[in-house]
Amino acid sequence: MIQRYSQGTSARRIFPILLIAEGLCLSGMGVDLTITSLTGSSLAPAPWMATFPIACIFIGTVIGTPAMGRLVGRFGYRQVFVFGALLAVLGGISSATALRFHQFPLLCIGTFCVGIYQSGTNYYRYAAADSMPGKESKAINGILSAGAIASIIGPVLATFFGTATNIEYEGSYYVVSVLAACAVIVLLALPKIQSPTPAHMRDKATASTTPNYPALLTRPRFVLGATISFVASFVMVLVMSGAPIVLESTFSQNAQTRMVAMQLHMVGMYLPTLFAIFIFHKKNSEMAQALTGLIIGMLGTVVALAASASYAVTLDLLLIGISWSLCYAAGSALLTKSYTESERSWARGVGELAPVLGQVLGSVLAGVLLAAGWKTVFVTVLAMIVCALIAMAGYRNKIKS
Repeated sequence: MIQRYSQGTSARRIFPILLIAEGLCLSGMGVDLTITSLTGSSLAPAPWMATFPIACIFIGTVIGTPAMGRLVGRFGYRQVFVFGALLAVLGGISSATALRFHQFPLLCIGTFCVGIYQSGTNYYRYAAADSMPGKESKAINGILSAGAIASIIGPVLATFFGTATNIEYEGSYYVVSVLAACAVIVLLALPKIQSPTPAHMRDKATASTTPNYPALLTRPRFVLGATISFVASFVMVLVMSGAPIVLESTFSQNAQTRMVAMQLHMVGMYLPTLFAIFIFHKKNSEMAQALTGLIIGMLGTVVALAASASYAVTLDLLLIGISWSLCYAAGSALLTKSYTESERSWARGVGELAPVLGQVLGSVLAGVLLAAGWKTVFVTVLAMIVCALIAMAGYRNKIKS
C-alpha cells in the first residue's frame, strides 16, 4: 500500500514544496519540448525519425510509471522524487553532449532519462491529493497550475540559452540539468512519509490485495478516466511534436516565433487549471470539465486545417494546450476515485499508463504523419469525437464517486 503522510504533517507545508518542484520540472520539460523536435531533426539519420528523441521522453515515462507506485510504497515519496530529479540532471548533460559530438543515440538516452523523471513527477499531484483528503480535484488542479509560470519560463530559457555555446541548443540542455538539480534541493525538504497503520497491519493489507487488473478495467470511472487521459495526451503530444517542425520547414518561422508558439501552447496547458479550480468545483464535475476540453481541442484542430498559415498552427497549439489541461485534470480525478485505499499502489501505476501511452503514440506518429503532410493532423479530431461520445455515455449513466 502506498504510504501516506502522517496525520501530524500539515498539507500547508507539503503543497508549496510540491508546487515549486512541479514548476521546476515543467520549466525543464518546457525547454526539452521546445527544442527536442528540432535537435532530433538535425541529428536523425532519417526524416521520419526526427520526433523519436521526444518520443523517448514518453517511452521513459511508460517504462518508469508501472514501478513508481510500488517504489513510493516501499521507499516513500521523497526518495523516489529525488532519484527521478537526479536522473534528469544526467539526462540534460547527456543531451548536451549528444549535440556536441553529433550522436543521435545519446540524445535519445538523455531524453529517456528525462522521461523516467517525468514518470515520478506525475505522482506530485497524487502526493498532494493524499495530503488533502476530500479535496483531491482541488489539489490536482493546484499542483498542475505551477505550469502557468513554467509555460513562460521554459521556452524563454530554451531560446535564450540556445546560443550560449558555439553549438545551437547545447546550453539549453544544460539548463535542464540545472533546473533538475534545483528540484533535488527543494524535494529534500519534503517531509518524510509515514504509513497511518502499523507495519504488521500494512503487511496484512498488502497480502490481501493481490492486483486484480481485469476487475479494475471493468470499473466505469477507471475506464472513463483512462480514456480521457489517453486521448488528451495523444492529441496534445502529436500536435506539440509536429508543430515546431512545421513552423520551421513549411512556414519558415524563426526561433523567436517558434518560442512564442510553444509559450502559448504551454500557457494553454497550465493556466486553465487556475480557473478550473473555481469553475469545475462541484462534486462529479469531471465529465463536464472533460467535455469542455474536448470541444475546445476539436475547434483548435479545425481552425488549423481550415487556415493554412503559421498563425493557425500557433492557435491550434494554444487551444490543444487548453484541451489537454482540462481533460488531463478531469481524467486524473476520475482515476483517483476508481480504486480503494488498499489497491492504490498497483492501481495508480495502471492508471498512469493511460496518458503516457497516449504521449508515446502521439510522439511516434507525429514524424510519420508529418511526412504525409500537416493535414493528417485531422486524426486528432476523430480521436476526440470518440472520446467525447464515451464521456457523454458516462455522463448519462451518472457515474458517481
